[in-house]
Amino acid sequence: LASTSMSQARIAVLHAFGQLESEKMPKDLPLGIWTIPAVSMVGKTEEELTDACIPYEIGIAHFKEISRAHIMGEEEGILKLLFDPETLKILGIHIIGPHASELIHLGHSVMFYEGTIQYFMNTVFNSPTLDEAYRIAAFNGMNRLDHESL
Repeated sequence: LASTSMSQARIAVLHAFGQLESEKMPKDLPLGIWTIPAVSMVGKTEEELTDACIPYEIGIAHFKEISRAHIMGEEEGILKLLFDPETLKILGIHIIGPHASELIHLGHSVMFYEGTIQYFMNTVFNSPTLDEAYRIAAFNGMNRLDHESL
């Protein structure tokens, strides 16, 4: 939470000096918990979306599906994307597993610029990397939408 506190302090100083409008500020800040396994998230949770009656779909990637996780010998983990089923905009990202606090930044950047899961589907990822979990989760979520419309 130290990095979140530093960012919030920076925003407060910009606001105090009337310079806040000159920059786009993130609504959601990533959180990381340095445990084993590591945990990181940004954006909404399923509970928050359900309570607010906001429709969402889920895309999941298990680390055991990722070549890099096999190479590292760390196949336990999950990346979950929550996204709007109509616009495909990312609403939340949750990661449990190795390097979760590093992996969250790619998703946070796409989310900050109001990106969609299509970004992950169309991006070429270096391979093997753990970042491929985003691509797997995006395709998983899109497949869920396709099956629901049948």
